[in-house]
Amino acid sequence: MRIFLVMLAVTIVLLGGCRTGQNADLNMKTLQKTVTIQQLNATLDKLPPPPMNRDIMSRPKEEIITWIKQVDDWTHKVLSSPVTGEMDEDAMRGLRDRLMLVYTPEMADKLIGYFYNHDPLVNTYQAVSTDNMLALRSDYHDYDLNISQPSPDQYRIELIGSTKLDQTETRMEHHSLYQLKGDRLLITDFRTS
Repeated sequence: MRIFLVMLAVTIVLLGGCRTGQNADLNMKTLQKTVTIQQLNATLDKLPPPPMNRDIMSRPKEEIITWIKQVDDWTHKVLSSPVTGEMDEDAMRGLRDRLMLVYTPEMADKLIGYFYNHDPLVNTYQAVSTDNMLALRSDYHDYDLNISQPSPDQYRIELIGSTKLDQTETRMEHHSLYQLKGDRLLITDFRTS
Protein backbone atom coordinates (compact mmCIF):
# COMPACT_ATOMS: atom_id res chain seq x y z
CA MET A 1 0.00 0.00 0.00
CA ARG A 2 2.81 2.39 0.87
CA ILE A 3 4.49 1.72 -2.48
CA PHE A 4 1.18 2.41 -4.24
CA LEU A 5 0.83 5.78 -2.47
CA VAL A 6 4.42 6.74 -3.32
CA MET A 7 3.84 5.77 -6.98
CA LEU A 8 0.60 7.75 -7.04
CA ALA A 9 2.34 10.83 -5.58
CA VAL A 10 5.16 10.54 -8.15
CA THR A 11 2.62 10.24 -10.98
CA ILE A 12 0.71 13.32 -9.79
CA VAL A 13 3.94 15.34 -9.57
CA LEU A 14 5.01 14.23 -13.04
CA LEU A 15 1.62 15.02 -14.56
CA GLY A 16 1.65 18.42 -12.89
CA GLY A 17 5.09 19.03 -14.33
CA CYS A 18 3.86 18.19 -17.83
CA ARG A 19 0.94 20.60 -17.51
CA THR A 20 3.27 23.34 -16.24
CA GLY A 21 5.56 22.60 -19.18
CA GLN A 22 2.63 23.05 -21.59
CA ASN A 23 1.71 26.38 -19.99
CA ALA A 24 5.34 27.47 -20.14
CA ASP A 25 5.46 26.52 -23.84
CA LEU A 26 2.29 28.52 -24.47
CA ASN A 27 3.67 31.49 -22.56
CA MET A 28 6.98 31.27 -24.44
CA LYS A 29 5.19 31.28 -27.81
CA THR A 30 3.18 34.31 -26.71
CA LEU A 31 6.26 36.13 -25.47
CA GLN A 32 8.12 35.43 -28.72
CA LYS A 33 5.58 37.49 -30.65
CA THR A 34 5.34 40.22 -28.00
CA VAL A 35 6.75 43.58 -29.08
CA THR A 36 9.21 45.09 -26.60
CA ILE A 37 9.72 48.74 -25.74
CA GLN A 38 12.85 48.91 -27.92
CA GLN A 39 11.00 47.55 -30.96
CA LEU A 40 8.04 49.84 -30.33
CA ASN A 41 10.19 52.96 -29.87
CA ALA A 42 11.92 52.28 -33.19
CA THR A 43 8.49 52.45 -34.85
CA LEU A 44 7.07 55.32 -32.79
CA ASP A 45 10.12 57.50 -33.43
CA LYS A 46 9.06 57.55 -37.09
CA LEU A 47 5.61 58.92 -36.17
CA PRO A 48 5.90 62.56 -35.09
CA PRO A 49 2.77 63.80 -33.33
CA PRO A 50 0.50 66.32 -35.05
CA PRO A 51 0.89 69.97 -34.07
CA MET A 52 -1.14 70.78 -30.97
CA ASN A 53 -0.73 74.59 -30.74
CA ARG A 54 -3.61 76.73 -29.65
CA ASP A 55 -3.57 78.73 -32.90
CA ILE A 56 -4.98 75.71 -34.76
CA MET A 57 -8.41 76.73 -33.53
CA SER A 58 -8.21 80.05 -35.41
CA ARG A 59 -7.25 78.57 -38.78
CA PRO A 60 -9.60 78.28 -41.79
CA LYS A 61 -12.15 75.45 -41.63
CA GLU A 62 -10.44 73.38 -44.35
CA GLU A 63 -7.16 73.41 -42.39
CA ILE A 64 -8.93 72.39 -39.18
CA ILE A 65 -10.57 69.43 -40.94
CA THR A 66 -7.19 68.44 -42.38
CA TRP A 67 -5.69 68.69 -38.88
CA ILE A 68 -8.48 66.53 -37.36
CA LYS A 69 -7.76 63.88 -40.01
CA GLN A 70 -4.06 64.14 -39.18
CA VAL A 71 -4.80 63.54 -35.47
CA ASP A 72 -6.98 60.56 -36.39
CA ASP A 73 -4.35 59.11 -38.72
CA TRP A 74 -1.54 59.56 -36.19
CA THR A 75 -3.65 57.96 -33.43
CA HIS A 76 -4.44 54.96 -35.60
CA LYS A 77 -0.77 54.51 -36.57
CA VAL A 78 0.41 54.76 -32.95
CA LEU A 79 -2.20 52.30 -31.67
CA SER A 80 -1.47 49.82 -34.47
CA SER A 81 2.33 50.25 -34.37
CA PRO A 82 3.17 46.91 -32.67
CA VAL A 83 3.73 44.76 -35.75
CA THR A 84 2.45 41.58 -34.12
CA GLY A 85 -0.42 43.31 -32.35
CA GLU A 86 0.91 42.22 -28.96
CA MET A 87 2.99 44.14 -26.40
CA ASP A 88 4.54 43.62 -23.02
CA GLU A 89 3.90 45.92 -20.05
CA ASP A 90 6.88 48.23 -20.72
CA ALA A 91 5.91 48.66 -24.37
CA MET A 92 2.36 49.51 -23.35
CA ARG A 93 3.64 52.22 -20.99
CA GLY A 94 5.71 53.60 -23.89
CA LEU A 95 2.67 53.59 -26.16
CA ARG A 96 0.60 55.38 -23.49
CA ASP A 97 3.34 58.00 -23.03
CA ARG A 98 3.34 58.61 -26.77
CA LEU A 99 -0.44 59.02 -26.86
CA MET A 100 -0.18 61.52 -24.00
CA LEU A 101 1.68 63.90 -26.32
CA VAL A 102 -1.76 64.54 -27.86
CA TYR A 103 -4.32 63.15 -25.38
CA THR A 104 -4.98 63.54 -21.67
CA PRO A 105 -4.01 60.47 -19.60
CA GLU A 106 -7.68 59.51 -19.22
CA MET A 107 -8.32 59.69 -22.96
CA ALA A 108 -5.10 57.76 -23.70
CA ASP A 109 -6.31 55.02 -21.34
CA LYS A 110 -9.72 55.00 -23.01
CA LEU A 111 -8.13 54.56 -26.47
CA ILE A 112 -5.89 51.77 -25.21
CA GLY A 113 -8.84 50.03 -23.54
CA TYR A 114 -10.79 50.25 -26.79
CA PHE A 115 -7.93 48.96 -28.91
CA TYR A 116 -6.24 46.34 -26.65
CA ASN A 117 -7.12 43.47 -24.33
CA HIS A 118 -4.86 42.78 -21.35
CA ASP A 119 -3.89 39.14 -20.72
CA PRO A 120 -2.98 38.94 -17.01
CA LEU A 121 -1.72 35.36 -17.39
CA VAL A 122 1.36 36.50 -19.33
CA ASN A 123 0.95 40.25 -18.66
CA THR A 124 0.70 41.23 -22.31
CA TYR A 125 -1.68 43.34 -24.37
CA GLN A 126 -3.24 42.06 -27.59
CA ALA A 127 -4.82 44.28 -30.23
CA VAL A 128 -8.56 43.79 -30.61
CA SER A 129 -8.66 45.30 -34.08
CA THR A 130 -6.50 47.56 -36.20
CA ASP A 131 -9.39 48.59 -38.46
CA ASN A 132 -11.72 49.74 -35.74
CA MET A 133 -10.41 53.20 -34.92
CA LEU A 134 -12.02 56.35 -36.24
CA ALA A 135 -13.57 57.12 -39.61
CA LEU A 136 -12.08 60.41 -40.74
CA ARG A 137 -10.01 59.07 -43.60
CA SER A 138 -12.45 60.14 -46.31
CA ASP A 139 -13.13 63.54 -47.83
CA TYR A 140 -16.00 65.47 -46.36
CA HIS A 141 -18.41 67.45 -48.49
CA ASP A 142 -21.50 69.38 -47.50
CA TYR A 143 -20.01 69.75 -44.04
CA ASP A 144 -20.68 72.03 -41.14
CA LEU A 145 -17.83 72.75 -38.73
CA ASN A 146 -18.53 74.42 -35.41
CA ILE A 147 -15.85 75.47 -32.95
CA SER A 148 -16.91 76.71 -29.55
CA GLN A 149 -15.11 77.62 -26.37
CA PRO A 150 -17.13 76.37 -23.36
CA SER A 151 -14.52 77.88 -21.01
CA PRO A 152 -11.35 79.98 -21.47
CA ASP A 153 -9.17 76.85 -21.37
CA GLN A 154 -11.38 74.52 -23.40
CA TYR A 155 -12.41 74.13 -27.05
CA ARG A 156 -15.09 71.96 -28.62
CA ILE A 157 -15.24 70.91 -32.28
CA GLU A 158 -18.30 69.46 -33.99
CA LEU A 159 -17.96 68.35 -37.59
CA ILE A 160 -21.06 67.10 -39.34
CA GLY A 161 -21.08 66.22 -42.99
CA SER A 162 -21.20 63.45 -45.49
CA THR A 163 -18.44 61.36 -46.96
CA LYS A 164 -18.21 58.73 -49.66
CA LEU A 165 -17.03 55.28 -48.67
CA ASP A 166 -17.00 52.73 -51.51
CA GLN A 167 -19.48 54.72 -53.65
CA THR A 168 -21.90 54.97 -50.72
CA GLU A 169 -22.57 58.34 -49.17
CA THR A 170 -22.50 58.26 -45.39
CA ARG A 171 -23.37 60.94 -42.87
CA MET A 172 -20.54 61.46 -40.40
CA GLU A 173 -20.47 63.22 -37.05
CA HIS A 174 -17.25 64.05 -35.26
CA HIS A 175 -17.10 65.50 -31.75
CA SER A 176 -13.92 66.41 -29.93
CA LEU A 177 -12.98 68.35 -26.82
CA TYR A 178 -9.63 70.02 -26.13
CA GLN A 179 -8.08 71.21 -22.88
CA LEU A 180 -5.61 74.08 -23.06
CA LYS A 181 -2.37 73.50 -21.12
CA GLY A 182 -0.20 76.57 -21.57
CA ASP A 183 -0.21 77.10 -25.34
CA ARG A 184 -0.81 73.41 -26.14
CA LEU A 185 -4.03 71.55 -26.70
CA LEU A 186 -4.65 68.14 -25.15
CA ILE A 187 -7.57 66.07 -26.39
CA THR A 188 -10.02 64.99 -23.70
CA ASP A 189 -12.58 63.46 -26.10
CA PHE A 190 -12.29 62.42 -29.77
CA ARG A 191 -15.04 60.37 -31.37
CA THR A 192 -16.69 59.86 -34.71
CA SER A 193 -19.95 58.16 -35.59
